[in-house]
Amino acid sequence: MNLSTIGQQSATELDFHASGFVVKTEGAWSEAALAQFRSFLKLRRLTPSDDEMLHRLSRAKEAYTSAPNRLFVCTAHPCCDKTNFDVSENELERRSAEIGAPISKTGCQGPCKQAPVISLRVGEKQEMFAEVANHADWRTVLKYVQAAVRAGTLLVDTGEAEKFRFDPVHDHEKPSAHMQPLEFLLGHFRGEGRYAMTDYVFQKELLGSFEAGGRFIALRMDATYPLADGRKDVHKAFVIVGAEPAGAITAHAYTDGGVMREYAIARNERELEFADVPPGHASQWQRARKILRPTAGGFEERLEVDPGDGFVPYYVIAMRKI
Repeated sequence: MNLSTIGQQSATELDFHASGFVVKTEGAWSEAALAQFRSFLKLRRLTPSDDEMLHRLSRAKEAYTSAPNRLFVCTAHPCCDKTNFDVSENELERRSAEIGAPISKTGCQGPCKQAPVISLRVGEKQEMFAEVANHADWRTVLKYVQAAVRAGTLLVDTGEAEKFRFDPVHDHEKPSAHMQPLEFLLGHFRGEGRYAMTDYVFQKELLGSFEAGGRFIALRMDATYPLADGRKDVHKAFVIVGAEPAGAITAHAYTDGGVMREYAIARNERELEFADVPPGHASQWQRARKILRPTAGGFEERLEVDPGDGFVPYYVIAMRKI
């Protein structure tokens, strides 16, 4: 590879990074931001002169403002690793015609922890969307983009795209968009469990909180079972729930008996459902599933078992927020 080829590759890479920087700063950067950008480039072994860097930034800004409306898709790391929808040139050209505005790929736009991110510029204003990971997320945001472009303003109904909106200035601790269906588990709850097949009653308590800046939910819980001799059998568990980049929700449970289990959680309309271990004598039940449903004062936890001819109720707990 000759020096000319190396120079061309460096210039192309510099243009790529400059495109993301201009979107990040919305086309107006300070000296401090410029110094940070130079440090960013240095980590990537790019050391352009001041004149060259300003030239590349000027070109990137011209592209940024060349259309009244434009959608910018970050394709730098880690966004490109977490993007599970088509960003090929042909696909983006097709989507561009659909929304009525050009779509551009850019370098890093800033909030890598919220990857994948995309930004929409309508007129002089810009909106960022985070964790737009899969095709369904992409379509949801594009629906809003299309409406905003047609109206010529960002002040249109965001609809289902609201959960992907991200403010890089004020919203650093915004929970993961894909964790929002679990927000009804946040808080302090107590409830009484009743079995469908006996009169036995037990108590349960749960504490739910966001952890790691809203990326996970921690659930600390115990269940108290009265014994025939008057004592109480207390079982404790700790559960960490998180969303994968594509939106799948996984839970890892740890019990006081040293058992560790992993659960794949499915979202069915307003309910959460996951396969559980059959209670009691495993041979009595072929399958078991747990269903969590938000209620006005908390949530309902329901365990169902399948003896071989379909699921039937096993117990129900009405958890009420304290």
